[in-house]
Amino acid sequence: MQKRNTPRSLGLWMGQLPAGLFNDITDVPGVKVGNVSLIQGGGRLIPGRGPVRTGVTAILPRPVNLYRQPCRAGIEVFNGYGKSIGVPFLQEMGILNCPILLTNTLSVNDVANGVITYLLQQNPEIGNDNRTPNLVVMECDDSYLNDIRGRHVKEQHALLALQRASEGPIEQGNVGAGVGMSCFQMKGGIGSASRLVRDQSGVSYVVGMLALANFGLLRDFLFSGVPVGQLLSLPGVGQIPGSLILVGMTNAPLSRWQLKQLARRASLGMGRTGSITMTGSGDFCLMVSTYSGEHNVYLSDWELDEFFRAVVEASAESIWNALFLAHTMDGRDGHVRHALPIEETLQIVRR
Repeated sequence: MQKRNTPRSLGLWMGQLPAGLFNDITDVPGVKVGNVSLIQGGGRLIPGRGPVRTGVTAILPRPVNLYRQPCRAGIEVFNGYGKSIGVPFLQEMGILNCPILLTNTLSVNDVANGVITYLLQQNPEIGNDNRTPNLVVMECDDSYLNDIRGRHVKEQHALLALQRASEGPIEQGNVGAGVGMSCFQMKGGIGSASRLVRDQSGVSYVVGMLALANFGLLRDFLFSGVPVGQLLSLPGVGQIPGSLILVGMTNAPLSRWQLKQLARRASLGMGRTGSITMTGSGDFCLMVSTYSGEHNVYLSDWELDEFFRAVVEASAESIWNALFLAHTMDGRDGHVRHALPIEETLQIVRR
């Protein structure tokens, strides 16, 4: 399969701030990502048998026992149609005490069972003399290509994704939870990007974003402010509102409220790509600080503007990377999601 290029590698402008080493979420020290991709069969849909076009993605914020050493977190729900679990606790407490897993809508509970097994293996005190953890499993609907009723992602796949989690560079496009996803009625999937930010004292931090991109209509697709989707020769078929999950990491010392402020700005990055967060689209951003230094030592609110810029830029680039790095994929009942035609897109932008 021919390798595809990112917009950055093609020399296109992606914003003001510099990217990290790999330009992905693992540029944040300690962050690891693992994927399990399930691709089986073809042709007519036989519920329970396939075709299978789905998977699971695991994100570990830092290499410690998260149940015992949780991270601060903030979450923003742009459009509440999604079926992710763990959101109320994150909103109430601003604490993440488990890995983050992404999958398809009807496999959330199976993946959650895998997370429970993972945490119980690490923490024998859970359920005996300590509180139970809050699970975080987030989802998008991949039913246009996948036999979603078959619930092919199982507990063992979640555990395998966690075991596979490693440092970057990460795989992007048709991988993990992104295998069967669609974006602007083209092939979507997993995308990621990062930015470097300096505070007022000159200390450098990293903001990394990962997108599970599965939303939008072709006619709405924007790239660098150009209405590319209205000018592409692709047909806009198979309208499914879909969803967007954005997961952000930073090693900056930020409070739960500051992280929520960052998460809120991610919708501006989504808007740069043309999304209007349609009815039926579940759109979430979860921001996590991996900082493990002195408790209750945070950056000033007046230093957040460049972090806002980083989130907006990296969120937009993550979505664009998901499109640029995905390959054409066929699925159930002859459904096809075509990859973004890069050369045609470049010609349109340059015109």
